Amino acid sequence: MPYRLHSVKPERRAIQKRASLKIMSDVIFALTMRELKTRFGHNRLGYFWAIMEPVGQVAILGLIFSLIGRNSVANIPVALFLFTAILPFKLFGKLLNQLSAAIDANKGLLSYRQVTAIDPVITRIVIEVATFILVYVFIFSVMAWLGFTAWPDNLLGLLTATALLIIFTVGLGLLLCTAISFWKDANKLTAIITRPLFFISGIFFCATMIPPQYWYLLDWNPIFHAIELSRDSFFNAYTSPAGQWSYLSFCALVSFSLGLALFHLCRHRFIGS
Repeated sequence: MPYRLHSVKPERRAIQKRASLKIMSDVIFALTMRELKTRFGHNRLGYFWAIMEPVGQVAILGLIFSLIGRNSVANIPVALFLFTAILPFKLFGKLLNQLSAAIDANKGLLSYRQVTAIDPVITRIVIEVATFILVYVFIFSVMAWLGFTAWPDNLLGLLTATALLIIFTVGLGLLLCTAISFWKDANKLTAIITRPLFFISGIFFCATMIPPQYWYLLDWNPIFHAIELSRDSFFNAYTSPAGQWSYLSFCALVSFSLGLALFHLCRHRFIGS
């Protein structure tokens, strides 16, 4: 009899674990369908604008470069140079904005026992990362069709830089999401963070265009490192003198650890706030 009792308990725990994972996956799937319908259900051009927004920015910046007589930057065609920076920065900005409002936008659903605070966060991560991948692949496929060399020279390095950027952004988003539960106006911090970063993250310039004695003005910025390392991985013609894997990894680890820890500590507050 004791043997039977001990053999049943692990089996029961395994069943309960599988059941909880199934519930979580079903909730995330339902939230994903709800988010997609909310964002794009009444706007058939939703995904079109997800593609055209970075294309439009590259077109405007490319025109500016053309007017000043620059067809390439650091031996890289201007369009590719800009796309490899604008797309990661768009991922950072949109993911940060969506995560900071994840709980506030789904607060009514948290009263259901099956829905936990982390579910809308995971849902928005999945949607934004999937959209980024689709837009990235589509744009660079079109660039390859137009005759550009649009395949990264170091695909693993490009994926690593993108993954570290996502981890850093998720941590920062969780911190802002928690801050909003204490202070509603904290959502305004996303604009304060993202707008200045657009001009100092190396989108329309690179480290080789700046004298080394001024790198300290930019190398505190993890987004600058992510963009520099993305370009370094994408193009053999460019070697970043300022991008550091160790610094980007450290920022991603610290941001994610602090964000997840604070989110976990305040998870019960999300329902009642």
